[in-house]
Amino acid sequence: MHELSLDELRKIQIEILDVVTKFCDDHEINYWLDGGTLIGAVRHKGYIPWDDDIDLGMLRPDYDKFMRLFNEHNTRYKFHCIENDPKFFTPFGKVLDPETILYEPDEKGIKIAVNIDIFVYDNAPDDDVIVKEMFDARDYYRSKFYKRISRVFGPVKGNLLRRLCAYPYRMLKKVFSSSSYFPPEYFVRKIIDVSRRYISADTKCIGNFTGWAKAICDKHAFSSFIDGEFEGKNYKIPVGYDEWLRAFYGDYMQLPPVEERVTHHTFKAYAKD
Repeated sequence: MHELSLDELRKIQIEILDVVTKFCDDHEINYWLDGGTLIGAVRHKGYIPWDDDIDLGMLRPDYDKFMRLFNEHNTRYKFHCIENDPKFFTPFGKVLDPETILYEPDEKGIKIAVNIDIFVYDNAPDDDVIVKEMFDARDYYRSKFYKRISRVFGPVKGNLLRRLCAYPYRMLKKVFSSSSYFPPEYFVRKIIDVSRRYISADTKCIGNFTGWAKAICDKHAFSSFIDGEFEGKNYKIPVGYDEWLRAFYGDYMQLPPVEERVTHHTFKAYAKD
């Protein structure tokens, strides 16, 4: 195994992206370049120069169809989400390359593989107050998730004696605390419950309730899709991409200050020699 450079990492991500998007086209599953990847396509015709991941978006029906079919038809890459992997740690999905290893944030953290994210979008209620309540509930459960995993795996500060005593204490607290009845994945599922709350309702907007943004957008922005250039190839982007990106980021064409032009991810990635 060797540690991947940024160029090697991106090459693997593009290979995953090509397989996923071809599968979606072959099976009539709509997707779109999302998040920073969509900004990259519109503003840079490729990766944002300091970015190191790929995001796709899907509406719930397409996401569920992709979840049902992808792993049955692909032998190289695997789609993981908590619906098909009960211990998975995000409320959205990832397509992973099992021939690689990726640690977040390092070898002491979570071990997965080089991947692309697939975010799922659900109906957002027409009442802004309820929308805020849903985002607040999502963020509450996410904070509980991070607190839950940090009780055993988080770093301990202080002198050597404090560090030696902390881990047995944490394990005892885990056993005897009432919160031990709720494993980390419980809170991931609660986020999904929040996101699906209006799944059968006839609403005007969709929302990003499983990611980090607090963004909703009129569904007409996703009524059809057009080609967007990304790293020399064309992929689907929403016909209303400008409206969506402005809801998501504001003035997305304005470059951030120089000091903010850095990745927001911490990881180490490896591949076979």
